[in-house]
Amino acid sequence: MDMRRAHPGYWNSRAESIGEASMHLLGGLTQFYAFIAVILRYVVRLQWVSRPAVMHVLIRQIYFTGVQSLPWMVTMIVLAGATAVYSVVPFARQLNDPSLIGTLLNALLVQEMVPLIVGIFLLARSGVAVVTEIGHMHVRGEDMLLQSLGISTAEYLFLPRLIAFGLCGLILTMLFAGASVWLGGLMLAWTNEMNFTQFLLEARRGASLDGMLLLVAKGLIYPILGCAMLLFQGARAGHDPNQIPVCTTRGVLWGLMLVVFVDVSIALFRSLL
Repeated sequence: MDMRRAHPGYWNSRAESIGEASMHLLGGLTQFYAFIAVILRYVVRLQWVSRPAVMHVLIRQIYFTGVQSLPWMVTMIVLAGATAVYSVVPFARQLNDPSLIGTLLNALLVQEMVPLIVGIFLLARSGVAVVTEIGHMHVRGEDMLLQSLGISTAEYLFLPRLIAFGLCGLILTMLFAGASVWLGGLMLAWTNEMNFTQFLLEARRGASLDGMLLLVAKGLIYPILGCAMLLFQGARAGHDPNQIPVCTTRGVLWGLMLVVFVDVSIALFRSLL
């Protein structure tokens, strides 16, 4: 038996460490909530639509996050999406139930796999650039300069990037889901596994309005949450350039954990309904 654990001071120290970690996590969540609330307040006001500086950053971020991501997205559609669709048909045939094709595609690919893949992809590709850019602005004091001029950093730095992530995430999610089904059906027809028209009918039969709404919601929420965490960590870089890689790692990892946590929460909530 470890004698340290028999001493009351050991358990007091452990309880103190757990309490400090819990308070630190709770404080971080509170700050993150306040950070998102400030940005959403500017989104609702819609004043950013008439500000050329904000729109310029928004268009530039959409081009970087969405347009330049298309070659990578096409590669993932072929390797992951179409392959997953192609694997569903033999599995359904083994169970002698072709109606499972549409159900599996809707439940596994459309509602679960596609939003997570797109959300993680945006975190890995564009998230690092966002945290680094915001971190360098904070280190050089550019955000302080904007504030001294009476310009809101939340509106000019954070809001356009958050909107760009949400729009690009939604569009890429819908593109991923639709193209995966079509390419998977073409692969099935090319290998004579299943007629293309029959496959589309089975896929359409398994689709539902609830599934499409869930796909849209996840495709919009996951990138926004991930980007918000990236911006939040980038704004906490301080004035030490050496903290930027640390904040980048934290932003990507916490963004990933946040997306997974929300996905699990949605799955548990739907199971209780």
